[in-house]
Amino acid sequence: SLSFVLGLLMLILAYRLSKPVRLAWAIEVALLFTTIILQIIHYHRFTVPIILIELFVFMVLSMSYKDFSRETDPITVKKALGFVGVSFCLVLLNGTVGLFMLRGHITGIHDIIDAFISSFKLLIFLDTGIITAIGAYVKIYVFSLIVLNWICIVSAVILLLKPIIYHPIITKRDREKVRKLVLEFGQNPMSYLALENDKKYFFGTKCEGVCAYTIVNDVFVVCGDMICANRDGFVFLNEVIDYCKKNAYQILFVNVTDYFYALYQAADFGLVKMGEDCCFELENYNLSGGKVAKVRAAINHATKAGIKVHEYRPAENKSEEIERQMADITEEWLKTKGGYEMQFTIGGTGLWEPLDRRYFYACDENGLILGFVVFLPYEDAYLADVTRRRNDAPQGVLEKIIYESFMQLKDEGIHWGNMGLSPLYNIADKDKSTFTEKLFAYIYENMNESYGFQKLHHAKEKYAPTHWIPRYLAFYPKPFSPRLALALVRCQNKTGISKIVLSEVFKKGDK
Repeated sequence: SLSFVLGLLMLILAYRLSKPVRLAWAIEVALLFTTIILQIIHYHRFTVPIILIELFVFMVLSMSYKDFSRETDPITVKKALGFVGVSFCLVLLNGTVGLFMLRGHITGIHDIIDAFISSFKLLIFLDTGIITAIGAYVKIYVFSLIVLNWICIVSAVILLLKPIIYHPIITKRDREKVRKLVLEFGQNPMSYLALENDKKYFFGTKCEGVCAYTIVNDVFVVCGDMICANRDGFVFLNEVIDYCKKNAYQILFVNVTDYFYALYQAADFGLVKMGEDCCFELENYNLSGGKVAKVRAAINHATKAGIKVHEYRPAENKSEEIERQMADITEEWLKTKGGYEMQFTIGGTGLWEPLDRRYFYACDENGLILGFVVFLPYEDAYLADVTRRRNDAPQGVLEKIIYESFMQLKDEGIHWGNMGLSPLYNIADKDKSTFTEKLFAYIYENMNESYGFQKLHHAKEKYAPTHWIPRYLAFYPKPFSPRLALALVRCQNKTGISKIVLSEVFKKGDK
């Protein structure tokens, strides 16, 4: 019956009401009103209790209309309305012609007008009583018309309730715009990762700016800081907050610098330290001193083995052989990682579209590439984003690449080199640390078999960086919640945390 189909539509709508979607509220109220009228027209013994329940729901929805502020995509709404209109007309036309052609087997249809009226009543009100069908084939045809029509209507409802930005199409023009903003305003080491394919873009409308983000369980996760001029930070941040409030998203900025720190505080964001970047002021960096003895020894070993470092410039002189060897190293590296690499806060090689990336590689006397490093630009600095080597590469390959590339960048007048984040390093101040910071410190100290945080830190510390610069998580609203923690993990590792947690449990059980 029509009541059953409307009930099915209301169940679909109920999911969007939980988001909360404004258009879902409007359609739900309209359908509730319709079903109440239908219950009164078709009175039965359950009519009174059903009407009382529906009236109660109707009143609750009516009183809470202000809570349903999440907008839908206006382009998708137009497409959905067009889709349902065209599909209904086509099904109605098909039904009219079909019923007219079968008029010899159906009583009550004498001409095309009768066929049109009967088809309309059949599709909208599911009124099969107006047609006395003779034969199984006619019944199957009538039933197929009803099913096809309501499939189109349900599909249109799902389209109607699509959020403002669900899977936005990113154009070449968008990427060019983002690249321009990154090169002009990208003060965060993560800024250049906005050009990776796993990012979506939120552009400012009141000022020039962009956020590179993904959505994880209704958390708006941003890679690094927002990318805009400092003077526009307040306006752009408010645009982000307004957008997320309308869509019932929580906000999580991952790996932010001090640049907008005071602004996040003023906007009532929570801020938690997430680690420190391993940074080198290139003008003052060299291999002298005891702290860097291990790196110096490793580089000397590689030099004696005849290993040399070169820069690969694919935009100037593309080499299929160099890129093939880099791909072989990546494939070998992936096998050691179980076939999966982290994403979102770590980029790829980008050889298909190198743009402003810098590539340095080391090869032996026979021309075999043993390892390579991909550098990303930000302000007056470069970040060593991708570092890979062959499993059987001699000692000192990566150390030699990083040091010699830093020295070349220094000669070019670049001020800073960066080897990236040491996650959870130096998090908690014993006297002032929050619960979240204490939890992060515990993970750093006790879950190294799964994450390897301390091992990663020691690998960077041996280079004796000139500065350890703090990085933060900024989140809204407070406090830091399990949903935000899950989003932080899932945006970088799509397999989630269950595998990690289980492996840690089994390791503890084996001890």
